[in-house]
Amino acid sequence: MKEIASLLVKKNLAKTPCRVEILRTLISSDTALSEQELRQKMTHDYDRTTVYRTLRNFLSLGIIHSVALEGNDVRYAITRNSECNSEDVHVHFHCNKCTGVYCLEADIFTKPVLPDRFSAANFDLIINGVCEKCHISGNPHDS
Repeated sequence: MKEIASLLVKKNLAKTPCRVEILRTLISSDTALSEQELRQKMTHDYDRTTVYRTLRNFLSLGIIHSVALEGNDVRYAITRNSECNSEDVHVHFHCNKCTGVYCLEADIFTKPVLPDRFSAANFDLIINGVCEKCHISGNPHDS
């Protein structure tokens, strides 16, 4: 709870129950969550517009980041300090079996070289496969 309060103060945001619960839910999750998954895990049923606006606000301030998957599926995850450098490629792993999305902190890739007069705001890479939990629990090729 202390981490959440200091994060909100650092970003000049009021400590509202909705903001606190969204951050608590994202911090405690080991995978990125869709808006629907997030709302299901929250203890209070906040208005959908309030949750949407809060997520947009957190995104704009860099508190969280989004992962866009195929089929317009968007997931949200808390942004850790090591992920804040836009010079690095941010890598996510999407499990084809359980559909979990994990932030990978390993330096797997380096900044891509872009053609002249191209500039990137950020880098995101999604690796699809089978996660450790699904690999252990059964045949990783069932997907």
